[in-house]
Amino acid sequence: MNKKCLGCGSVLQSDSVNKEGFVKLSVYDKSDYCERCFKIMHYGEYSVLDKKIDTDGIIRNINSDKIASVAFLIDALNINENIKKYINKFRNNKYILITKKDVLPKSLKEKKVISYIKENLLDTENIMCVSSFKNYNIDKFLEKLNKDNVRRLYIVGFTNCGKSTFINHILTSLSKSPTITTSAIPNTTASYIAIKLNNKLTIVDTPGFIDNDAIYNFVDYGKVVKLYPKKELKVKTFQVKSGYSIIVNDILRIENTSLKSNSFSFYMNDKLRYEKIKSKNDKLRILPNMEYEINEPTDILINGLGFVRITKVGMIRVFSLDNKMISKRKSMI
Repeated sequence: MNKKCLGCGSVLQSDSVNKEGFVKLSVYDKSDYCERCFKIMHYGEYSVLDKKIDTDGIIRNINSDKIASVAFLIDALNINENIKKYINKFRNNKYILITKKDVLPKSLKEKKVISYIKENLLDTENIMCVSSFKNYNIDKFLEKLNKDNVRRLYIVGFTNCGKSTFINHILTSLSKSPTITTSAIPNTTASYIAIKLNNKLTIVDTPGFIDNDAIYNFVDYGKVVKLYPKKELKVKTFQVKSGYSIIVNDILRIENTSLKSNSFSFYMNDKLRYEKIKSKNDKLRILPNMEYEINEPTDILINGLGFVRITKVGMIRVFSLDNKMISKRKSMI
């Protein structure tokens, strides 16, 4: 019988170091993890599997499972329109879990986030904010599953939405050993990983959906880990006069191209480097850019990084690593 890596679900093999599931033959018999997962967990060495995830195939398989329910995890800082079409592809009973609540500033109220999901993504009562680090609503969610008599639950979502961390926390709360490999890079979970929690419920981790518009497609994976906040972020707010810009690291430049001042509030890692400059300064002007008209309080989303709240009517120009990273929505706040 083929052994599977407990961390990513790959079948363990010793034939090719460049393929998923590789482990040296000398340690094959005693290995529970592939070499890649072992290095991620113990040394923080990140590598990306050269494997295309068949997203539509995953969704078809889940839809064909007659006893399946789905928990769709959404990163609290990356709620975008693209998520909606994926949610709608599932025909199963669905639970929407908004993850990483612990990084949200207190000004972004939980009710606001849930209300936005209901109005823009899916109108359901099965929406809950959770935090794997603070055990927020995890037990409540498990109670909900028991009450709804869920027998098999697939955990789905985009890369870095917190799926594996969420599952590991469930295991820990039930006095089981956390086994799933967690990291901020795509394709960490390479295959299905079924875990029987009790005689009634089995949860299944699935490969993360790859968002081609997310920042991890344009930034070195080692840097992605450092970009995302690890604890409650402190919102950075700037009053930006006409003809001034805000620079964020070497990733983002936002110009106020209106005749009047505006307010930019950054809901992203406050440890990033923020700099206010005059717009005539050419820093980052080589980057692709787009102009946006702001007619109401608006969030400019930087996919995989967070968002910027623009409070006043006007015009802005956004320079970024790729225009696909940027989108806008009516402000959640």
